[in-house]
Amino acid sequence: MNETIKSGEVFKLAKLLPYRDGRIVNMDLINEPKLKFVLMSFDEGTGLSEHAAPGEALIFALDGEGIIGYEGKEHVLHTGENFKFAKNGAHYVKAEKPFKMGLLLTIE
Repeated sequence: MNETIKSGEVFKLAKLLPYRDGRIVNMDLINEPKLKFVLMSFDEGTGLSEHAAPGEALIFALDGEGIIGYEGKEHVLHTGENFKFAKNGAHYVKAEKPFKMGLLLTIE
């Protein structure tokens, strides 16, 4: 597990990584062979092009508002909302406003 998180301390996932002008910032919290948990911050106007996840995934909207494209339909996620991808589900992320999310990914 990432050493940024200390045992016995209260923390907010959204505060662990910053926004950067015009960029996407990633932080791996868990990076195991079959399980990954990644935090991502998207500055407005950034995003990820369409791709498919190698396993099932859960998205946790941590801050702001993001657009998740999934299997041809767009979904707006707000802070506190979540979304699930099936294995091999085609998806993308767009941030028209600053957006932070957590990604929990199982790898089969």
